[in-house]
Amino acid sequence: MISENQLSPLNLLHRCNSQGFSHAGRVLLAPGETCTLKETMVKKMASKSEGNDRQNSGRPNDSLHLKILERALDYIDDIGIILLLMLAVLGLLGLLQFTHGGVIDPIVNGLNRWFGLGAFLFPLILVLIATYLLRRRLGDRVAIPWTRVISVEIMLFALLGILSAIDGMDLPRAETGMGGGIIGWGISTLLAEVLGRVGSMILLLIVFIAAGVFGIRAILLSALATRETRSRPQQTHEGAVAVGASVVERSEKDASVTPRKTHRLPREYRKDFQVVDQKDDKPSRPMRRDSTLPPMELLEDSPSKRVTSKEINHAAGLIEKTLADFGLPARVVDFRTGPAVTQFAVEPGYVEHVGSDGETKRQKVRVSQISALSSDLALALSAPRLRIEAPVPGQAYVGIEVPNQKATLVRLKPLLQTETFHKTSSPLAIALGRNVAGAAVVADLTSMPHLLIAGTTGSGKSVCITSIATCLSFNNTPEDLRIVMIDPKMVELIRFNGLPHLFGRVETELERIIGVLRWCTVEMDRRYRLLEEAKARDIDMYNQKKKRRKDAEQLPRVVILIDELADLMMMAPDQTEHTLVRLAQMARAVGIHLVVATQRPSTDILTGLIKANFPARISFAVASGIDSRVILDGPGAETLLGKGDMLYLSPEAGAPVRLQGAFVSDKEVEGLIQYWQKEIEDEDVETSVPPWEDLLQRQVVLGDRDDILEQAIELVRQRGEASASMLQRGLRIGYPRAARLMDELEELGVVGRAQSGGRTREVLISDDDDPLEKAAEEEDDESS
Repeated sequence: MISENQLSPLNLLHRCNSQGFSHAGRVLLAPGETCTLKETMVKKMASKSEGNDRQNSGRPNDSLHLKILERALDYIDDIGIILLLMLAVLGLLGLLQFTHGGVIDPIVNGLNRWFGLGAFLFPLILVLIATYLLRRRLGDRVAIPWTRVISVEIMLFALLGILSAIDGMDLPRAETGMGGGIIGWGISTLLAEVLGRVGSMILLLIVFIAAGVFGIRAILLSALATRETRSRPQQTHEGAVAVGASVVERSEKDASVTPRKTHRLPREYRKDFQVVDQKDDKPSRPMRRDSTLPPMELLEDSPSKRVTSKEINHAAGLIEKTLADFGLPARVVDFRTGPAVTQFAVEPGYVEHVGSDGETKRQKVRVSQISALSSDLALALSAPRLRIEAPVPGQAYVGIEVPNQKATLVRLKPLLQTETFHKTSSPLAIALGRNVAGAAVVADLTSMPHLLIAGTTGSGKSVCITSIATCLSFNNTPEDLRIVMIDPKMVELIRFNGLPHLFGRVETELERIIGVLRWCTVEMDRRYRLLEEAKARDIDMYNQKKKRRKDAEQLPRVVILIDELADLMMMAPDQTEHTLVRLAQMARAVGIHLVVATQRPSTDILTGLIKANFPARISFAVASGIDSRVILDGPGAETLLGKGDMLYLSPEAGAPVRLQGAFVSDKEVEGLIQYWQKEIEDEDVETSVPPWEDLLQRQVVLGDRDDILEQAIELVRQRGEASASMLQRGLRIGYPRAARLMDELEELGVVGRAQSGGRTREVLISDDDDPLEKAAEEEDDESS
């Protein structure tokens, strides 16, 4: 049991202050029994008063006095507002000689004597102070512009001098309350001795007008801004600030929602955070940009929307109150505002319990206890989804991420103009978006070297791929970068048709996509042979060596964008997985990079081999925690909001980072394509033949033929003779398959007719002939 001395009000106050709880501290008396500091003091005083009442019934009840004092402290602002308004009304009536009294008359006479006609401004000042207290009582955090207040005071003193100058600067009249009173007479007389009567009048008028324009205008603007903030839509529960937000800009009709009444928080949970404008992340020096690259004017700027201090303070107070209601004392020590969510830094507090030996012990609130209350916090904040990062990597607090009332649209242009993007001196730098602190996040596709994207339908995958493609083609010429786009959905990436960076057109047919991926592996093997001949370690070293030669081939970087992997894995899982894994394992050194997206992050689509070779991953909103573990190897993506809200797992980072992805409109993509088409007028990009067309035609010819027909053709060309027994030995196959191969070789014109006596057949092709290509051309002629 707790001793009486331990429960004394001073002892409790000292203990709670030492724990950093302030008024929000809670004391754990026994298992399952908690109470606030005020409740404990009330109980203690009540128990004492009950004992005293038994001994002396005529003695006043201390508990009742304490409750009255406690209620008075809660309503001290209300009491101050009422008193100020009463004084303003009584003062105005006294100045108008409508009321008299032993208290009112000395005050009114003093105001008249010292301020003259300016005494009528004092009731107005009292009303303004009462208005400030009322707004603070309603939860508004109004910053007092002291420089403006001082300027208004200067204006008022100038007005007193003007009134005295008009009245004739007569001291006896000033003492009776005429003009500007004694103060106004002193100001006007002093200036008249220095500047003369006319000069003093002119100076006072100039000061009055200048100070009035500066002060009153600023105060009116501040009031209008606060009124606009108060007219924003609020929440239904506890005045919460958090609702699900969309990245897409809402119409004016949707934005004009009638604000709902909010409930006031108890005084001990009120916060006083101030939202400070973030510093611009633009480089100190103007960023130099190649004249051949598109200008920044082709892209659009982001709208400027900020979370208000009132919303931040109310949400922070709700978090503290909700945790305290569950017996978990904690304190919101900081916050970070991003485009879509605000992260509150919550510092766990201490609870006290009595041990078996009767001693009071302090125990830190466990992080897991706070994480377990995510649903209760979401209910209190009226948030559709709420993510708790426990703890924030590298920080000594728990991060509670609350959705903003309205999400801010993140555009690509401001990201490209940041210092972060400028410092990432890589040709394949991509601007992903902004984190929960509003800072730009930039990734380097060269160091990734491949990126895996997953998320449900409508979560933002295609927008992310569009943003990546726009960013790459915006900062690279077609000579330095080529893009392969694969879109089985047929509607998302076709807007890029006509871009000079694009190889051919966007491939949408599943039958052709497998051939395109196969060409990518053939191109990778060809580049490795070129690097071997040049004795270069990677593509950068190879291009540096070839720059010294005029006719040498420069190798551009190649980025392969696949918008939907699930369709490919369902149609040809073995070929797709083998090709992707081989490219992911080897293509980095030769400048080929993969960006693969899927809306089905299941184990049959994202196999272990594919995941092992894609260390960089992005997860948008998914349906369950299981899907989140498949893509990120951990939970969290199931709590995302959608519409561009993502978790980015960098190869260098141990934990994912929450971002709001960049948005690129169709207008921006069209402007980019038109710019590059004007720059490259000598080529018809729309009708250019992709490099994999020959390979696809060969696949058509080989469609119903044997898989090793090409090996058989090469073997016959090397040997200069052909027979079934030779194919058996060279290809290690049986006689029936070798005989069928001989028939197919005869049909393609590779070998002549069978000879009598078992002699070998005549070879009809030379070293430069390609029978498969000829067969493909003949089929094209027949079809046309």
